[in-house]
Amino acid sequence: MDYTHLQWVEMESQTLNHSVYLMRKLGVVLLIMLALISFGSVAFAQTPGYEKITWDDLLNEEWYAQMRKDVASYGRMAFLKDGSEEAEKLMKSLRQKLDEAPVAPKYIGRKIRMPGFVVPLDAVRDGRREFLLVPYFGACIHTPPPPANQIVLVSPHSKLKLSKPLESMDVVWVEGELKEARTQTQSGVSGYSLEAIQIYPYKALHQNKK
Repeated sequence: MDYTHLQWVEMESQTLNHSVYLMRKLGVVLLIMLALISFGSVAFAQTPGYEKITWDDLLNEEWYAQMRKDVASYGRMAFLKDGSEEAEKLMKSLRQKLDEAPVAPKYIGRKIRMPGFVVPLDAVRDGRREFLLVPYFGACIHTPPPPANQIVLVSPHSKLKLSKPLESMDVVWVEGELKEARTQTQSGVSGYSLEAIQIYPYKALHQNKK
């Protein structure tokens, strides 16, 4: 058995499962610990009128249900020769399905607040640095990109001033108007975009609730 393809399929399958379950598995403790390391003890205030959503809210339910069925059929790649034409074709097909994942329309055009991990897109180390917001640690860096409907392209507002440059895998909350915008980047395909009027560490929202 050729395990190269089996491992690849498992990693791609995990991108679907992680999008729904991993934030819960990681737990608040891990996220707060990462945020404490990244941001220190700066206090932030929520912007009134912004609705908190989760990554589950961004999944297109019909697409997700179908993908869970489709992914099972890709298991046969484990029995194909590494680098074979058929294996490459199957891998390309699965990646295309993930990159073309349709968005969920419910929150499009609405002011939202959501958490996630940062994947920087350029070397600019200031408040203008665009980044991908992803649902779990290592996405787009240590593991294949999640489906497009689990990636948000974030552009900080021109007037937004951050206390420090964002680093890879920082854990943050972002606030802004969610839009549908499929964008190809070097780190993955995003299905959503958001111009952030506020970016603050994950722990800040929980501190404010105390």
